[in-house]
Amino acid sequence: MSPDHPWVKEHPEWFYKRPDGTIKCHENPPFKYEDIYPLNFDVPDYEKLYQALLGVFLFWIEHGVKIFRVDNPHTKPVPFWSWIIREIQNAHPEVIFLGEAFTRPKIMKALSKAGFNQSYTYFIWRNSKQELIDYLTELAQTEMRHYFRPNFFVSTPDVLPQVLQHGGRPAFKMRLALAATLSPSYGIINGYELCENQAVAGTDEYLHSEKYEIKIRDWNRAGTSRIIFPR
Repeated sequence: MSPDHPWVKEHPEWFYKRPDGTIKCHENPPFKYEDIYPLNFDVPDYEKLYQALLGVFLFWIEHGVKIFRVDNPHTKPVPFWSWIIREIQNAHPEVIFLGEAFTRPKIMKALSKAGFNQSYTYFIWRNSKQELIDYLTELAQTEMRHYFRPNFFVSTPDVLPQVLQHGGRPAFKMRLALAATLSPSYGIINGYELCENQAVAGTDEYLHSEKYEIKIRDWNRAGTSRIIFPR
């Protein structure tokens, strides 16, 4: 929730507190998000919190939203997701849940079994031939094929893989082709078409990330040879 959300004043017991009584912001090490107040799902009156969150989903469904990309679902209890996805899809079977969880394998598997229709994957960190063979074998030839539906994102606003930092345009084309042919669904972020690959030195983070600035791109700028897809 945002710091100015009505629940902060109406239900302060639903949030995590610091020793001094102030509400804690969201942390997903090494990241810290001071504009987000995470909900505490371990409160005694959790059923009231669950119903309130169900109301939030239903509000957006009534306004035509049918796909929910859930950020960091692994920071909430798996039983909550089992309950709320079942409640929603019993009434609205067309609604799709995408779990954006980069976490331990057991947790990612548990979330998929809880009802998420699609899941982020480790594809973004699999770059060598053997890494890709091993990972695709796991997804397609083990019990995971029965419940885990992968969505291959070529990069994310949080992660700029080393192969894209140093591989140039061929690496961007290769990663896109792999994602589009190895998974039922895939995703790209703004700027991928232009092969944007400037990183913060020594990290896998974008130097000019849309998380922190508004970017205006000229998709048809003259003289560029870096655009992958003609528009």
